[in-house]
Amino acid sequence: RPKPYHPSINNYHRHPTTTFLKMSTTTSSSSQPYKRAKLSHLPPSTKTIGTHSGTFQADEALGVWLLRQLPLYRQSTVIRTRDSAVLDEKCDIVIDVGGVYDHEKLRYDHHQRGYEERFAPEKKEGGEERCTKLSASGLVYRHYGKEVISEYYPQLLTEENSSALEWVYGKMYDTFMEAID
Repeated sequence: RPKPYHPSINNYHRHPTTTFLKMSTTTSSSSQPYKRAKLSHLPPSTKTIGTHSGTFQADEALGVWLLRQLPLYRQSTVIRTRDSAVLDEKCDIVIDVGGVYDHEKLRYDHHQRGYEERFAPEKKEGGEERCTKLSASGLVYRHYGKEVISEYYPQLLTEENSSALEWVYGKMYDTFMEAID
């Protein structure tokens, strides 16, 4: 039997090439990993996502993808422009353009002076300080990442699995998102 992956969460087990998250069930012999929910049947959104025109970059491409996984922005139209009037009038949410980071106004840019946003907690699992500033996709992940994860794995929303959702959210940032930032 594999050793526990995380000491405080006993339902994580490491395989030589894959980490599995095992479902908690009434029978302790179950070893079925969580199954990813299918989202293709959900209706498209009428919302519009705005981002910059020109050459695309990984941070806004990933940020748009993350948003489009949510019911509110599923399959949303994307407007690519740097025209602030178009962004303000036609877009419901704007990422990586506009020089403003304001969650209440749904603006997620990281191109302004004095920008110092980092992923919380400030330290990684091993105690190392975080030095990477959040990109546009990092800002989207900070505010919507848990919701995106739970769209695909709704089992993580149960009270029994709340610590698992937190762990997946942090691990996903540490092992993938931070490299994009």
